[in-house]
Amino acid sequence: MRATFRKTLVPLAIALGLANSSEAQDKGTKLKDGYTQLPSGLEYKVVKQGKGKRKAAAGDHAEMFIHVFLDDSTIFDSRKMYNATKPVPVTIQSPKMNGDLMEGFMLLVEGDSAIFRVPIDSMVKGGAPSMPGMKQGVGQKMRYEVQVASVRSEEEDRKLNEANAAKQKGIDDKAIQDYLKKNGIKATKTASGLYYSVEKQGTGANAVAGQTLSVNYTGKLLNGKAFDSNTDPEFKHTEPFKVEIGKGAVIKGWDEGMLNFNKGTKATLYIPSGLAYGAQDRSPQIPANSVLVFQVEILDIADAPKQVSPADQAKADDDLLKEYFAKNNIKAEKTASGLYYSITQKGMGPNAAPGKKVTMNYTGKTMDGKAFDSNLDPKFGHVSPFPFTLGVGQVIKGWDEGIQMMNLGTKGVLYIPSGLAYGPQSPTPAIPPNSILIFDVEVVGIDN
Repeated sequence: MRATFRKTLVPLAIALGLANSSEAQDKGTKLKDGYTQLPSGLEYKVVKQGKGKRKAAAGDHAEMFIHVFLDDSTIFDSRKMYNATKPVPVTIQSPKMNGDLMEGFMLLVEGDSAIFRVPIDSMVKGGAPSMPGMKQGVGQKMRYEVQVASVRSEEEDRKLNEANAAKQKGIDDKAIQDYLKKNGIKATKTASGLYYSVEKQGTGANAVAGQTLSVNYTGKLLNGKAFDSNTDPEFKHTEPFKVEIGKGAVIKGWDEGMLNFNKGTKATLYIPSGLAYGAQDRSPQIPANSVLVFQVEILDIADAPKQVSPADQAKADDDLLKEYFAKNNIKAEKTASGLYYSITQKGMGPNAAPGKKVTMNYTGKTMDGKAFDSNLDPKFGHVSPFPFTLGVGQVIKGWDEGIQMMNLGTKGVLYIPSGLAYGPQSPTPAIPPNSILIFDVEVVGIDN
């Protein structure tokens, strides 16, 4: 799925907890190798005392460098991310289970460096997905080397971010003005700090919030380096981008800028970082505090679809599926939720159960037969079996329900009404709002 101007997560999402390290030395049982074991089973060792004095509470914010090992293999190293000089931003949370790393992080203050060891058995029991190299029942442990760079309360963090944002706004504005002057471009500035120029005026009324725009675009940095485009085959998605504008589906600069254009307009948006991704690194191609330049063409503007109640949509989907089955001579079972499924090859053993890691082969299509994703077709760029934990919301509801009716080796088809898929949202241009999805699936692994 295209993600150039959508919101995303950092590569390793970790919630941290922090407290005064001097208290750490009085808790738990001392081990022979210098570690202290807490009653929960978590083991830790402070290797360098920091100068911080404040305790962190739930809701506080921290930054730290973190290096994760399984045996001698590196699983994650924040210093080798695309911006290795910056620590990982985290939000403090209370520990939720035995061996939870957050309990250990609550033993640290700003400047502390520590090592934590977490039993693999505890991690898997707590719901963590297994990964290659993990061994249960043999005492294996994950090791975390942590260095705390900063700890701030929510209020302190808010004030710091506001101050940094205000300073960055001035930096961005000067950078945009210098760029426009250097390239002889006349652009209009809005109250928010957004700039735009129109190269070709369209016709009709300007877009309004709630309408769906079909757009061609190319996104670049001020240095001219392109990071995404749906008109350049290099980026491997050349279909027009459809987005409901003014609803937060894209960055603020797009939501505001598109309201200045009508159908047929060709224009350029000059988006300060505060209206783009701000102080977060978006990718190796989009560093923190990047001004973004988007060349856009408005291909079409459509009114927002009429709102349909979930009940009416479910009935409409069911009618379409029944018609589809009759036309294609398909026999399928229906569940209470409205999901339909058929089994084309029986498997063996017990059915997959919630909490189990299931590995799948699949091809997903819309009702018109167009494939939008597959791990069997090389054109989609991922040909390895797809693993996920069943019943915990990692996949759409239709999968979480449907796969539970299958066991190892089963081949079947899931006919998923929109309410059990993406509903009125459009996760990609290939899946319009309220789409019924059809998945050919095969269960190739169930991790017990």
